Amino acid sequence: MRVSGGLNNAGISGLYNTLFQGKVAMHNNRLSREFFPANNARGQGSVSASSMQYVSDIKSASSALTDALRELSGPAFSQRTAVSSNTDVMTVNFTGNNPGSVGETSVQVDQIAMGQLNEGSRLSSSALYSGDRGVNRFAIETGGRTTQLSISVAAGDSNRDVQQKMATAINNAGLGLRATVETDSQTNMSMLRVESTNVGTAERNAFSITDITGNAASRLGANDVSRARQDAIYRVNGGQAQVSQSNTVNLGNGVSATFRAASEQTVTVSPGKDMNFIRGVVESLVRSYNNLFSAAAGNVNDLKAQSLASRLMNVSSAYSRSLQDLGIGFDSSGKMTVDSARLNQAFENGRLEQFFTENSGRNFGFGASLGRLANNVQNNTSAFVSNSAFNNAWLENFAYSGFGNPIQLNFPSAGTIFDYMF
Repeated sequence: MRVSGGLNNAGISGLYNTLFQGKVAMHNNRLSREFFPANNARGQGSVSASSMQYVSDIKSASSALTDALRELSGPAFSQRTAVSSNTDVMTVNFTGNNPGSVGETSVQVDQIAMGQLNEGSRLSSSALYSGDRGVNRFAIETGGRTTQLSISVAAGDSNRDVQQKMATAINNAGLGLRATVETDSQTNMSMLRVESTNVGTAERNAFSITDITGNAASRLGANDVSRARQDAIYRVNGGQAQVSQSNTVNLGNGVSATFRAASEQTVTVSPGKDMNFIRGVVESLVRSYNNLFSAAAGNVNDLKAQSLASRLMNVSSAYSRSLQDLGIGFDSSGKMTVDSARLNQAFENGRLEQFFTENSGRNFGFGASLGRLANNVQNNTSAFVSNSAFNNAWLENFAYSGFGNPIQLNFPSAGTIFDYMF
């Protein structure tokens, strides 16, 4: 049917909008019958909502995945911070704005700050306890304050039983002390260890344990000091020895160091790649990949969504061995996992950077392949969701979200009305 010249633009627009609204209504009625046989009213089912959520989920996840891959293609490895040449002896933290100001600094840690340690008597672990039974009360003096505690010793308790009871009482008191029972499985000997969690020689860090009622403290040797509290001693750039009551010191230029062990070898602090930043980007990659995969794999009734899940698995499978070497694996459900120890090792030997950057900007490699798929999801989302579900979600959103009011359309000329229908 041709529209005559007597039907002007306004008439065509009105006719189009009438037909359009009818088409939306018929479309929704059809969807209601197909997907919600028991309910013909909108809002009684979940197909539209779930379709819209799925589309939102894959677009969000693919965007985050693209961002992570872009960072790992080079920028993440150009981030600089202060690094320690021996983290077993000393770790560093950079809080400044210019890593280039760090320079190279050598630090020798002669002694680390430690708290007081009391090691009790070594007793046969399974032997019957020979001290006083019943309620044993004891006092702990620390930081100028005295706290009274008690344990109950029963007939038949072994030495280790009583040691453990005293350790539990001390730990539960919250006095800044850590009590443990150390057992030698070869000799079957055990002892009570009580250590201050506060380090340094300050008087407030000292503690003592004495009996009040019974003899549990003395019988177990709980007040026997085996290591006095001590300060950290260190030297910077071969200079004079410096003393600190804390194991964390300021080296200047926004760098702080935390001592972990004494060593005769110096530790060098210098600008270097920021592993913490890189680890965060890798974790973002893993998280966004898993979100994208879960959204697709979980949409079991949509063949295109299942196809997306398969394509993700195909890309991952092609590089699974290389990824595994970097500490990036996959669990039984197909989700990515991270082995932190292996990831750190791959960072240290340069394999992590090489894997993600060597094919940067090219058309091959894990990053390029996964990046193309993620970009395709963002730019051509309809290719990854069935037409009926996608149209359902779009029309529901269009018709009921405030954009479904009649649209005033202006047509340049009269023509076949079907030229303007979709």
